[in-house]
Amino acid sequence: MIKKLLTILAVLAMSGMAVAQTETLLTTITATGTEQASYSTVNVATVSFSYTVGGSSAYLANWGWWGYGWSATVNAAEGYTITKCVFYDDQDRTATDSEAPFVVETTEEDKTPKVNGTPILADTSKGITKIEVYGYATPAHTHDFTYSAEGDTITATCQNDGCDLTDNKVTLKIVPTTNLYANDGTSKEASLEGLEAYNAATGMNLSTSNIAYYKSGGSVSISRIQNGTIGTGTYEARIAYNGTDNFGNKVAKVSFTVTLKPTPHTHSFTYSASGNVITATCNGAGTCDLTNKQATLTL
Repeated sequence: MIKKLLTILAVLAMSGMAVAQTETLLTTITATGTEQASYSTVNVATVSFSYTVGGSSAYLANWGWWGYGWSATVNAAEGYTITKCVFYDDQDRTATDSEAPFVVETTEEDKTPKVNGTPILADTSKGITKIEVYGYATPAHTHDFTYSAEGDTITATCQNDGCDLTDNKVTLKIVPTTNLYANDGTSKEASLEGLEAYNAATGMNLSTSNIAYYKSGGSVSISRIQNGTIGTGTYEARIAYNGTDNFGNKVAKVSFTVTLKPTPHTHSFTYSASGNVITATCNGAGTCDLTNKQATLTL
């Protein structure tokens, strides 16, 4: 029977379904001095104090924390959830707070401790000696990703509740090179935006070495991208969600076109004159930046 129960719990955990948490006594906070306390179990909760404008607090061994216009708030430490706090007064009378914030307070006119606005015992309770804190350890979140790709971006979306990723997802974008001249010795490698975050969340170990390159419409990977010894044409860079399946449906891809580097233009002029206008006409190779390749001077 126990083995069967453990199996069911394991299946629920793997499927991302919530499992009800069991409330237990996490720690007992005992007053030991003004704004001072001891904890039966440390690092699961803390108590902090605040005051009204004219408020103050003190400590007496038989009263605990007492005073006028003070409040004490119990907060869970990271990894824990508080479900209720039981506040004990100087005669071990109790008041329970089952909804955050978990606060006991007094007013500047009355030192009687109050929980949710109700005195533990009106005109009789003098202070707070201890606080029992109940709750449970919050299970660590485990990602369960589904992957998709659209255009140049891969998206990993977590299916489990309590995910700390923005919108429960992380993305990886492939960005083409800006070195677009053929055979110039510069790398034509693409880059990856969001790589560190993607690897950290998914547990993948991708790098730019996982990007594959293909001539447009082709299926044979091109390795000359790295040293730039490729000719003109349109190419495609691909990165799979797992770095291996470059022809699956979870692949981000981007195209880029490599062209010949333009020949640097040097002016080479011939001159002519007509009336009071001298015209210089450029005959140099390449693209001239002059309108109609001419410059004129009117005398």
